[in-house]
Amino acid sequence: MPLRIRWGSKDYIGVALLLFGACGLFQTFIIFLAIYILNVGSYFVVILIPIGVTLALYYGSLISYESFAQVERRRLLKTQYRKKNPKRPIISALVTSPILKPLMVLFSSFLIFFLITFFICILFLDNIISFIITEFISTMLCLLIANYIERILAGVKRY
Repeated sequence: MPLRIRWGSKDYIGVALLLFGACGLFQTFIIFLAIYILNVGSYFVVILIPIGVTLALYYGSLISYESFAQVERRRLLKTQYRKKNPKRPIISALVTSPILKPLMVLFSSFLIFFLITFFICILFLDNIISFIITEFISTMLCLLIANYIERILAGVKRY
């Protein structure tokens, strides 16, 4: 998965930290959901597993951000001499924001997969093991979605 942006440079470190913070905040929401609503009682599992999931979601959001940014750069190169579009409504601007778009795609897919697999696993296993399996499956599917966005939708060429 080719990441072309130098994430350590001073231009993109803010975007990288924003993506990491959003992934951490989302996992905080999942921890709250697991402890208080889904009755997962082991603090060891509820703290350690989401740390790895946060890093995986962060990596997936970096891949998706770079893919969407490359599509936008390609579109701007083709349409650089056209008239500017009029102002968009706030909701439309938020949905097409380069930072929010990859986060919304990954978080919504993660939450859907998380809830579906948790309620399937809870039928056969206890809460703690169901939570571990659910986090793992949801994370892997989100990374597959990020890879799909990179390869198919963005058309990123591998070098």
